Amino acid sequence: MGRRGRIQHELGGRNKQAPGMVRHDAYPDLSSAAGHPFLGSLPSHHLLENKFAAQEAEIEQLAGDNHRLASAHVELRETFVSAKQDVQKLKSHIRSIQTESDIQIRVLLDKIAKMEVDIRAGDSVKKDLQQAHIEAHSLAASRQDLSSQVQGAAQELKKARSEVKSVPDLQADLDGLVSEHQRLRAGFEYQKTKNIELVVEMEAKEKNLIEMAREVEMLLAKILNNEKKANAQNVLGGSTPADSSQPYADAYGRAHDQMDVGQMGESMVPYGESSGNWAGPYDQR
Repeated sequence: MGRRGRIQHELGGRNKQAPGMVRHDAYPDLSSAAGHPFLGSLPSHHLLENKFAAQEAEIEQLAGDNHRLASAHVELRETFVSAKQDVQKLKSHIRSIQTESDIQIRVLLDKIAKMEVDIRAGDSVKKDLQQAHIEAHSLAASRQDLSSQVQGAAQELKKARSEVKSVPDLQADLDGLVSEHQRLRAGFEYQKTKNIELVVEMEAKEKNLIEMAREVEMLLAKILNNEKKANAQNVLGGSTPADSSQPYADAYGRAHDQMDVGQMGESMVPYGESSGNWAGPYDQR
């Protein structure tokens, strides 16, 4: 491997070129001879001799490179043969190791098989033990549940006993509430009856007031008409207006004093304005 690296190092810096081929930049002085005044005057056979001499030097260099390549090839071949031998040795060593490892693996497999048999035998015991633990836990949980239920039942029993002791008091309270309800019911019925009678009475009074208001309006209209007629007669006849202070009788035979229109407007309340206080029905609620 050291020889291979050395050969690659020797050939790494050289430019590879086919034998018999001349590089264009191998003779830079000849390529620019046409532009040089001194070289342009040289005879052509001198140029050819210089060219051939350069080619011979390059051929010698290529021959040396070829020799070095041949020696490097021989070294590489020897290296390959030695590496192949090393590979064969490694393969044989690996086979021996594999044989030993196979033997060890077989021994281990036998041990594992025996241990698996023992483990299977112990698994059944382990499963039984686990099942017993599970049953024990379930029994403990059931016991706790029953204990909590017993405690709850005891508390409910105590509560029921206390409620039984308070039953007479509750019965007395209930009887008092029933009697109070009956009393309130009777009062409600009485008030309801009184309210109905009061509503009927109010409706009758309302009707009477409406009739009276209508009669008053009719009387006022008649009085106004009579006064207008009297004023018209006085104007035409030149006589003084009649004394309107004399009493007059209404439709029921009751006597009333006559009033002026202004006095009557100030003292009397028209039906249209006061009917809102009378005509509304009585609220039974």
